[in-house]
Amino acid sequence: MNNIILSLDLREGLFTLNEGTIDALGRPRQVQILINIAERMLVLRACGTEDIEAVVLPTENVMFTEIGARSIMKQIKQKMNWNDDRTRECIGVCYPEIKAVCFDLSKVRIIE
Repeated sequence: MNNIILSLDLREGLFTLNEGTIDALGRPRQVQILINIAERMLVLRACGTEDIEAVVLPTENVMFTEIGARSIMKQIKQKMNWNDDRTRECIGVCYPEIKAVCFDLSKVRIIE
């Protein structure tokens, strides 16, 4: 399985899910973005259309996908005290029993 990687493009307000992340989630049609700022964690959870704030993913077999979430990104940037708009990358951990991947935002790597 590929590494589970989430990129956070602060300038454009985009989350990029790589193929490993999409595969770990089971290539769902929708995901939820869940954030716990106090714990500095971001969780992507596979969900259905009936779930609150479900984000629709592409149906074709893609190698990566982008999710536009400018307001969420702004909140993360502010709460994490990131003082620039550089793109950050984070390695995730898969929890297949709940169809989710978890990213520790305190362990991001700045992409130059």
